[in-house]
Amino acid sequence: MKMTRLFTAAFVALLLCASHVKAADPEERFLLTPALLAKMKAAGPELKKLEKDDEEKDDGKSNNMSAEEFTRVLDKEPRAKAILAKHGLSTREFALSTYAMLHAGMFVGLEPSMNKKQAAEMLATFTKEQRANVALLRKTDLSAFGK
Repeated sequence: MKMTRLFTAAFVALLLCASHVKAADPEERFLLTPALLAKMKAAGPELKKLEKDDEEKDDGKSNNMSAEEFTRVLDKEPRAKAILAKHGLSTREFALSTYAMLHAGMFVGLEPSMNKKQAAEMLATFTKEQRANVALLRKTDLSAFGK
């Protein structure tokens, strides 16, 4: 295993496990469903267009936001709210889904670089919703959510 992959896996493991020291946040209890993933997939292309429009305005403040902060940012963007509403998503639901997908997707993506014991130990520290999200993403074609 390359050293960079080892460090990346260790860093992500620390990040994922460190969040369990405190009580579970709403994004740690959010359960993804196939129907919700379908809505997010449908809204994705339209939201990407907004992202491109707003790239020039990026001030770097969007890093390290909680799901609640992300929801507030979305609530202030009428175009994003309209797109999400068109696809049957609230801004809160979209923010929580995004964080849940990111968490589960990181685990699924890094799982092959971990040994089975490491992966099982890490998965055991997740909430039942996070474990269900990992299971869902394992059987979902995520290429539609790509770049």
